[in-house]
Amino acid sequence: MADSRFYDNRGPFSLAQVESLTGALAMAGTSLVEVQDVAPLDRADGHHASYCDGVKFQPALRASRAGAVFVSEALAKFAPPGCVALVCSQPALAFAKLATALYPKVGYFWPAGREPLRLIADSVRVGADTVVAPGAFLGENVEIGSGCIIGSCAVIGRGVRIGRGTSIGAHASISHALVGDRCIVHAGARIGQDGFGFVGTTEGHYKIPQLGRVIIQDDVEIGANVTIDRGALADTIIGEGTKIDNLVQIGHNTRIGRRCIIVSQVGISGSCDIGDFVVIGGQTGVADHVNIGQGAYVAAKSGVSRSLEGGKVYGGFPARPIEQWRREVGVVSRLAKGKQGKNERSGSQD
Repeated sequence: MADSRFYDNRGPFSLAQVESLTGALAMAGTSLVEVQDVAPLDRADGHHASYCDGVKFQPALRASRAGAVFVSEALAKFAPPGCVALVCSQPALAFAKLATALYPKVGYFWPAGREPLRLIADSVRVGADTVVAPGAFLGENVEIGSGCIIGSCAVIGRGVRIGRGTSIGAHASISHALVGDRCIVHAGARIGQDGFGFVGTTEGHYKIPQLGRVIIQDDVEIGANVTIDRGALADTIIGEGTKIDNLVQIGHNTRIGRRCIIVSQVGISGSCDIGDFVVIGGQTGVADHVNIGQGAYVAAKSGVSRSLEGGKVYGGFPARPIEQWRREVGVVSRLAKGKQGKNERSGSQD
């Protein structure tokens, strides 16, 4: 399922090779001959391997069309008909090992085995009236629309697509990404780098290959030194017209809606879903797998540890409706003042 513009697939692998690479054991009576790629449960087809790493994903496992799924022994019976159950103790680790074998060089800015001979590859396509400043690097098969500006020492990785009228600041780097029209990416931004994904083992942390993309829709502005991680298997998406201030971190697989405002030093973890017209104040932290509904406002320095309904204003840690948070802060302040006054009166009687 990885986009071939950005990733080189070393497959297919036979079922015996998959067992050897991962230590998994295929259930008897299977007819699958080879695995061509990896994909999430809900996007896999008969040529893909996926994984199910817990009871809460059992419905997705039952509905999957994957050709093979890494599962624990307890969940193997829930694999759908025609799907090979690859039984192992750590399905996520086995999946990561297979993905690593299929895509051993996921971070390369140019095809494996080919050295970059020049700053701008022969296969680059640049539209009319686009300016590429000195020192910029444009990798294999990059496409840039008309009327763009590519700043000095910017790095545009292989296969990246940039729409019309977009500006990329000096020293920015963009890889594994599709960027829309009329976007602004300020200096030093890092778009499409690895998501922070590991599987814990007794030997340490095993890296999960990040095989997704970053999709930036039209009219998005991205501040200086913002980092936007590419997806692990799905895509990280920044919706149309969203504005992101400097020094913001957006984790892998997160989806941000249209016309959001995200203020400086916000950190959004992986696999979050942020609705349209959401405003997130500076230095707010958002935990992984959190949903924030359309039109929500989150006050500065909040901590969003659970999903929030749309159309409301939130604040505090954990973030809650702002009227409730203000009442609680007021009560604590009055209690503190009352205790302080009592201590002072006690001291005057000594």
